[in-house]
Amino acid sequence: MTADKIGHNRYVNYTPESYEKQGIMTWLCRMPADRKLVPAVSQIKGKHILDVGLGTGDYTRLLLDNNTVVGVDQNPHLCKLAVKVHKGDATELSKLVGGEKFDIVLSTWMTDYFNGEKLQQFFNEAKKVLKDGGTLMTTTIRPNGWGLIYLFLARYWRRVDKHGCAKSKVVAKLRQAGFTEIELINLNSWLGIPWACLVIAK
Repeated sequence: MTADKIGHNRYVNYTPESYEKQGIMTWLCRMPADRKLVPAVSQIKGKHILDVGLGTGDYTRLLLDNNTVVGVDQNPHLCKLAVKVHKGDATELSKLVGGEKFDIVLSTWMTDYFNGEKLQQFFNEAKKVLKDGGTLMTTTIRPNGWGLIYLFLARYWRRVDKHGCAKSKVVAKLRQAGFTEIELINLNSWLGIPWACLVIAK
């Protein structure tokens, strides 16, 4: 099976336990990135949040005591938290949630499954389901430096179709979706090399 055949569908037969097994790329990249990402998520209080691609809910757990959370995932069976999870794709958020509006759309380590066209669709849909002045908080992979290594290993070692997006293109896509206040924060590996970005847009 080629890389472009494997995406979220690879998790269909996973259990929450098998999904949470940590690989070397998690240790090298995601764990150090959490030094910025976890505090950013943990400080959210009193908001109605749509968590897109929540998986088993690692970041969702940080929100449940002080917020209301609704999820969207292609594989809702992975989440055992007391959260309503819509089964579906992040490019169809407005259809999945009906007329419900949110203060924050949160999505961690999900956009790397999207090519440029689908990333634009996700940004468009996030804007549609946000309240006026609402915030999109997501992550993107940088297609250079260590991010390029991450993408190469994902595609040719693990055979998973993943994508990065340059900062300038991320900003352009967000503006096209209607976001005007945009902040991109570098997320580093243990080596101190940026490989991803935390995106905060209003």
